[in-house]
Amino acid sequence: MPTYEPHDKFYRKARALGLPSRAAFKIEEIIARNRLLARDARIVDLGCAPGGWLAILVAAAGAGGRVVGVDLAQVKNPPAGAITIVGDILDPTVAARVQSELGGRADLVTSDLAPKLTGIAARDEARCRELIDSALGFAITMLRPGGAMVVKLFMGAQFKDIVDSFRRHFGNVEVTRTKASRPGSSELYIVAREFRG
Repeated sequence: MPTYEPHDKFYRKARALGLPSRAAFKIEEIIARNRLLARDARIVDLGCAPGGWLAILVAAAGAGGRVVGVDLAQVKNPPAGAITIVGDILDPTVAARVQSELGGRADLVTSDLAPKLTGIAARDEARCRELIDSALGFAITMLRPGGAMVVKLFMGAQFKDIVDSFRRHFGNVEVTRTKASRPGSSELYIVAREFRG
């Protein structure tokens, strides 16, 4: 099994490109592999701080696109072209603001939401599930019919349940790993397409 090297090629590439973390390459790989975005797309990024996904999403959407990020933490240096909102996605005023900044229904909702881990497996898993359910609930109100969603999740006891909850709303649901995920990580991504609306 490969050993984890904190300053591997993804870390070094992120630093060289001025990106806040290696996470940027995860969403870049998922978008490219699944052809998730057309130019001028409207995108919402949940859990957007520190801003790595935003940078990739803004570039993918192009000048005519709209990218709105939401996080409880402030994004210190958001990429030009991204609108960031500090707030909780469960707050209706935050949802209303996202909708207004987007100027229409979203083509893609991404979620890199993750709880502060306590090390207590059952509690951490329950909290992860809550965040995924919140992200899915939020996306259902934002996405256009036919839209897509990308959500981070971790392999655990509720894995099948979580995937099934996406199958109820999307015509095509796959689970994938990315090359930029750390070796040995249980981190996976749901790629859900063909939102039924």
